[in-house]
Amino acid sequence: MTGSDGLLSALERWSPTLFLVGGVVLIGFAASLAAIGLMDMSVPRDLFAGVGFTLSFLGLIGVSAGLTDQSPSLARAGAVFAALGAVGFALTFVFGIADLVAISLPAWVEAFQLLNIVGLILGFLLVGIASLRTDAHSRPLGGLLLVPALVFAVNFGRVVVLGAWTPAWAPFILGSLQALAMLALGYLLRAEAVSQESTERPTDTAA
Repeated sequence: MTGSDGLLSALERWSPTLFLVGGVVLIGFAASLAAIGLMDMSVPRDLFAGVGFTLSFLGLIGVSAGLTDQSPSLARAGAVFAALGAVGFALTFVFGIADLVAISLPAWVEAFQLLNIVGLILGFLLVGIASLRTDAHSRPLGGLLLVPALVFAVNFGRVVVLGAWTPAWAPFILGSLQALAMLALGYLLRAEAVSQESTERPTDTAA
């Protein structure tokens, strides 16, 4: 087994936990959006977003690894975009730390936010479609994989259409949906893993 295969196998095993922990951190991100939008507080939201989404993207790479046998093209493409998303949000965390300690960063670093957009839309969309086209996971789980992409698309459309007229509560609602989607993905993946282990475990027979 190569180092790459070993890493993907580890991410596949840990994907339920990665989604669950990522979802918990994203609850903090949603709460920070509420504090900023509704209470006009200064909260380091990038720290929550950076950690929560990075963990979730690592979980997504783990899910894609389990789909490569049945849908290799979509799963591998989804994994590439998920990796870009993980890098983008890891940089978001770094930028958040820099902002917290008042370190000025050059304007061009904003370009790295494109990795977040690409990862959230194409990463989750492609892996979700790959899952729905196979029998590797349940249909509800495949549908849930599409939710982060759809929520972000709605959020992007909100910014483009409404701009300054965006309701103050909208970011909190959309951030909460992202957090709940990650938690639900972690729960379903864990439930499927437990069910599979129960099926594969040999039953005791009387001597």
